[in-house]
Amino acid sequence: MSDAVLISLISGLSSVCIAIITVVVKNWLDNRAAVKKAAAEEIIHVEDLGEMVSVQEYLEQLREDYDFDRVSVCQFHNGGKFLNGRSMKKFSMTYETTALGIEKIKRIYQNILVSEFPKMITAVIEKDFFIVDERNGEEFPQTWREMQSRGIVQAIKVPIRGLRGDVMGFITCHSVGENNDLVGTHLRHEFVDHANRISGYLL
Repeated sequence: MSDAVLISLISGLSSVCIAIITVVVKNWLDNRAAVKKAAAEEIIHVEDLGEMVSVQEYLEQLREDYDFDRVSVCQFHNGGKFLNGRSMKKFSMTYETTALGIEKIKRIYQNILVSEFPKMITAVIEKDFFIVDERNGEEFPQTWREMQSRGIVQAIKVPIRGLRGDVMGFITCHSVGENNDLVGTHLRHEFVDHANRISGYLL
């Protein structure tokens, strides 16, 4: 084998080795960065707490202004995967404020499959404001039964949308015992505005 061929062969092998090492090192660094990023996201920062306090205070003011018994925020999230690889679409109640004497339910409404309330979630995605009460309870049978079991006679649902218009969650305003006479569809624009403001905190 001539020197030129040998040099060419060594050069080619060196290039392949360098390329392989580069890919391996890059993958290792990318994985390491991803692990660090994931770990950093799990840490509770002061900024996170400030946003949480702001959302909670906003909801409390909203409840008091409109005389609701409960105001909450639910957010959509992925809860694992089915055997066919599809994402388990779920939602959890992440914020809640209640009037004096009203039961808190946030700890109960965690990791709820969207399939438990398909008609209600469909309305959340398609509408910008709707009310569930005895007048239209049959349109949302699962939601209405759940409300009745907890003494809720009226629920207002307002989607919380991201910058691209995708629904990231929804606000629910409950009246327990009797309907809230202060609230009606004429306030739709006000509630959409409240949802947009809360969206700014959650993004």
